[in-house]
Amino acid sequence: MKHILLTAWCLMAATMALAKTSISMPNNSAPFKIMVISDIHLLAPSLLDDGKAAMALDAAEMKLVLDGDLIMQRMVDDIISRRPQLLLIAGDLTLNGERASHERLAQHLGRLQQAGVRTLVIPGNHDVMCPYSKQYTGDAPAPVACVDSEEFASIYHDYGYGANSRRDPNSLSYTCEPVPGLVLLCIDSNRYASDRDSLYYHTDGAVKPATLDWIKQQLAEAQASGKRVIAMMHHHLLEHIDGEAKLLPNYIVAHHNDVARVLSDGGVKVVFTGHLHITDAVASNGITDVATGSASTYPLPMRMATIDASLSTMTIETQFFGGLDSSIIDKGRDKIEGCAPSLSAIIARRLWPLMSARLASIEPLLVEQGIDTSRLPRKASDVEALISKHMAKPLSQSLMMVTCGGEDPAQAAATVQAVKQGVRGMVAEVFTEGADEVSDFLFENFMPRVENIMRSALEDINGVGTSEQSSTPDHSLVIGLK
Repeated sequence: MKHILLTAWCLMAATMALAKTSISMPNNSAPFKIMVISDIHLLAPSLLDDGKAAMALDAAEMKLVLDGDLIMQRMVDDIISRRPQLLLIAGDLTLNGERASHERLAQHLGRLQQAGVRTLVIPGNHDVMCPYSKQYTGDAPAPVACVDSEEFASIYHDYGYGANSRRDPNSLSYTCEPVPGLVLLCIDSNRYASDRDSLYYHTDGAVKPATLDWIKQQLAEAQASGKRVIAMMHHHLLEHIDGEAKLLPNYIVAHHNDVARVLSDGGVKVVFTGHLHITDAVASNGITDVATGSASTYPLPMRMATIDASLSTMTIETQFFGGLDSSIIDKGRDKIEGCAPSLSAIIARRLWPLMSARLASIEPLLVEQGIDTSRLPRKASDVEALISKHMAKPLSQSLMMVTCGGEDPAQAAATVQAVKQGVRGMVAEVFTEGADEVSDFLFENFMPRVENIMRSALEDINGVGTSEQSSTPDHSLVIGLK
């Protein structure tokens, strides 16, 4: 589910260092506007041409990689026209950490700074020490230089890592105070080597114990000074889908309950996240995780967070960027709607280890009952073919719903029903005899749990069927910061 599914922030203007002494609340009457985007995945134009390598990349990606630089140019124009005091970018700034892509993005951000829009970034899992940094020119991709953590901080010196910030010595986390009385806590939740000779890649995230201690200290100081704190990180802090920590562990920070407790106890009411490319919000135990989808993937979401002058309330509205030629928008939509083959492959690969073991254990029982098992799947590709044949439409519908957010219950119910029909179709193809009995067994023993997970994802519900069941709006939110 990854780039297909399914980023991150808040705060305000003016350049001030984080002081240890109490800073009085602003007395102006104007609200503070913060725009949030995430997962830009920019690939520098210098690393592309119109050859076979670039065309193959475009065909394989759900992201609008070839149009990324144009999208960023137009987005910068749009953001400047909206005149926010602050722009927050929640990680995955580049396709795969290419130094040239970071440098190109910094040029775009320079235009924002010149227009008076302060910009703050954090890294994502694609940005630092990535072994997949490549250029896509000619017939085949070729490796190019990536950046380590200190080079990242140097490139983005003016965008969070300069003198006006307080840096964690153990990571790329930092705090700053873009508005008097409002602290932004930027958490580096990524895993990567600290040594350029040891390149490796992790999708999953974690907060180092030493960084968590540093976070506790920053929050304690902010609380003692009567300041509000807003956080941003690349990975999810809370489960946006029931069971996310088990089903999609690479997209939620490790030990998320412990990290969430530290932030909540420290007075954090909202954290902006990204990573999974979904536009979704979830609230639990006094904290709201606002995930923003990818700025390189249809429908190109952008958040506008407005904080009142007393720093007591944040109002979030979501827009989808439309400042592009219709052909690019249509191409992005087509990538989502045509996702069934790639999704089928991903699902089959993840299901097969468990499914193969289950099939091996039940096949003798089926044979004893005289049921023909010759059509049982024997490899992951067999499962992929079945899913692609019987589930293509509900898969693409589901992806479109979670990518865009603001799910419609009626559409969700129809999609769940389509999945059930697809399951019956797959069973009927595998079993020439006894298909109804097998389907009834599956629907009695397995589908209730599957349906609850689907409802959580498609109907925007958390804790489905429990006393804690709740729903948080995806596109328009009002969050108290006190």
